[in-house]
Amino acid sequence: MLGIPKRGFARSVGQHNVHLDALCDWLEGGILFQPESDISKSDVVDMLIEENIYKEQAFAWDRIEDAWAELRYRKRMLEDGYPIEIKSTHLLRKALWNEVPAHSFCLALSFAEWYPEWARSFGHDYTEQGELFEILTEESLKTSFRDWEVYRTGWSKSNREKLNDVVAQVANWLGEPPTGSRERWSQPLANEAGLDLLWFRAMPDRRPGIPIYMVQCATGIPSNSNWLHKRKTPDIGLWSKLIDFAVPPRRAFATPFSFQESDFRRHCLAVEGIFLDRYRILAPTRTSDTWPPEPIAQRLISWMLPRICKLPSADEM
Repeated sequence: MLGIPKRGFARSVGQHNVHLDALCDWLEGGILFQPESDISKSDVVDMLIEENIYKEQAFAWDRIEDAWAELRYRKRMLEDGYPIEIKSTHLLRKALWNEVPAHSFCLALSFAEWYPEWARSFGHDYTEQGELFEILTEESLKTSFRDWEVYRTGWSKSNREKLNDVVAQVANWLGEPPTGSRERWSQPLANEAGLDLLWFRAMPDRRPGIPIYMVQCATGIPSNSNWLHKRKTPDIGLWSKLIDFAVPPRRAFATPFSFQESDFRRHCLAVEGIFLDRYRILAPTRTSDTWPPEPIAQRLISWMLPRICKLPSADEM
């Protein structure tokens, strides 16, 4: 089993101080990233007692039942695409981590919240993971919304377009005129003004007045203030100064994390648009066991391999 995360698990006496999202991610990772092909409820309870997270077994069992219910909810969202079989007493692996690269990648990104020291050991350059997540989100939207168009605009090592060029691209894709002074309304060193993906539904006449979403992709941890701030980007007011939209676009926000229902609704409210969490991004796996395409899958696997090899196991802690 994986070692107990440094965050999301705290001493629980009288009230549960084990974050349900952290517990469920830990259980998923224990199945996908460790040699064991199954994990029993009793094994989990024993470990929580041994690690002094819980004092009373009955109280620990209550939280495990909560986790099983949450995992069943996650499974319902992906149906056959969920890589874990949920039995009444144990979890059973259905696929190896490299056979479900999109799910494993989103889970590995989420582990930066629960295992901060592990995440920091790979340095502070998050350019590659950000680019990979943008590519995965783009592919997800293209697959789930086949009659919509999706274009990636975010700055990366392979896409160094500055704001002037991005504005011209976006205006051209949408058939809208650029307007105003980019130098006046943006920072001198701006790259894409918070826009990572442009997602819209064109009409056959290719005229304006169509549904448009401007997407921010964020792989940072939700407890970080920068992640919370990014929920308000791209700034639609700023972009309306740069492009003369016939109809103002809406915002969308993509993240590899999973959230309980109350948190999910709260983030939707903050975004004021579409909130794409882990299970919305993984929706194509409901109907295809070969998604994402092989070139993307191999890039995800290459990024994950050294990180999964260094995840702390229970025996090492």
